[in-house]
Amino acid sequence: MISLVSGLGMSLAAFCVVALRAFQQQNVVHGFYGLAVATSYGLAFADIAIVLYVVNTGWPAAIWIGTGGAFGVTFAMFMHSKFISKRRTVT
Repeated sequence: MISLVSGLGMSLAAFCVVALRAFQQQNVVHGFYGLAVATSYGLAFADIAIVLYVVNTGWPAAIWIGTGGAFGVTFAMFMHSKFISKRRTVT
């Protein structure tokens, strides 16, 4: 059985991993080199957190991680389109 605190920690880690990956992909597509580099370091820490959670929990982590990932990708797509990609104007 996974405790609520552990499950929320897994969801938060997955949220960060997926949000950072989606955000980084958008940075690469739109040519934001500096943001793409900076995002790599956040991904390193978030990936390690996910691996540690899965090693300690096993397959029951999938529901928590999937939920965090779903929120993460939606958040990243919204934030990037709302605040980042609007900074550059097409001429």
